[in-house]
Amino acid sequence: MLELVVFDVDGLMLDTESVWKKAFDKAGDKYGIQNMGSTLFPKLIGKSGRDEKEVLDRYLSSDIQELVIQEWERIGYGMLEKEVPVKPGLIEILDFLDAHHIKKAVATTTRRELTEDRLKRVGVYDRFDYVLCGDEVINRKPDPEIYLSVLKKMNTDARNALVLEDSVVGVEAAYRAGIDCIQVPDIIAPTDVQKKQTVYTAKDLMEARDYIKENRV
Repeated sequence: MLELVVFDVDGLMLDTESVWKKAFDKAGDKYGIQNMGSTLFPKLIGKSGRDEKEVLDRYLSSDIQELVIQEWERIGYGMLEKEVPVKPGLIEILDFLDAHHIKKAVATTTRRELTEDRLKRVGVYDRFDYVLCGDEVINRKPDPEIYLSVLKKMNTDARNALVLEDSVVGVEAAYRAGIDCIQVPDIIAPTDVQKKQTVYTAKDLMEARDYIKENRV
């Protein structure tokens, strides 16, 4: 029986990835590099630390790398200060889970300050029973730590939980935690690996809701 649904944030509930993609295009244009949003940004999604630096080193020369990243962050954060876009179907799936008394949690690699601010600005922060952020765990996705921590906090068996994720690393984290996962792909299309690691691939949160309605409630 489904007791808990765990949501990722960026790229799943909030359409922030498209904002950062546009910001990369604009930052690249400033330094004469075309289509960075399509060529570079997808390769950085889910990366951290050394892996991210290796990607940047392959695509940007050392003399402009820091300048491009600073410009990208300036543009991206500026855009998100003006508006935090919400993914279609978010309110509908939250309403559906509330109607069926299913608990809801958040597991995001984004730090708490930004997570709280953005979820509160779109009016959904208080709709979750628990929120766990990237600066509150040791290991980032695809490590399963964040999902295992949510299960422990919510006193829920993995068999009675479901994860909603958009990214490759998020799907793998849920898979390694032993939790069924619905992928709602954002910028990066799922591969055969993600299809094997998930129970369903939905085009949006409305379709994810319909799958839960038909198969888990």
